[in-house]
Amino acid sequence: MRPTAIALLTAPLVCPAFSAESEHGSVCVAPVPPEPPSTAATEELFCHSGNLSLKIDKQQVIPWPHKESLRIEALDLTQRHRVVVLCDGKPQQSFGFRFSEFKTKRLCLFINDLYQTVQL
Repeated sequence: MRPTAIALLTAPLVCPAFSAESEHGSVCVAPVPPEPPSTAATEELFCHSGNLSLKIDKQQVIPWPHKESLRIEALDLTQRHRVVVLCDGKPQQSFGFRFSEFKTKRLCLFINDLYQTVQL
């Protein structure tokens, strides 16, 4: 009976499919400068106040970081996720993604400097 118990306890170490780490992904959010850029290619995507925030799925709204990146963890690898970017609390951009569309389960979200579009 002990060998069975040992095999069950070590299974997560040997087989990553059993590991809790493999069941979740994360998204880092790259910081943006506190001051909005002086030029923007698309006026509709330009946040004049620089007061950006974001929301993933039904999580709380998070202020967009200005100095250091932040990480949003424990995102289900099997679900489709919705990212909403807000300017002054109003939705400005949104898109959906699945981790299966990428080769990694650790993604990074950033704002393109030229067009001010959010990219993953």
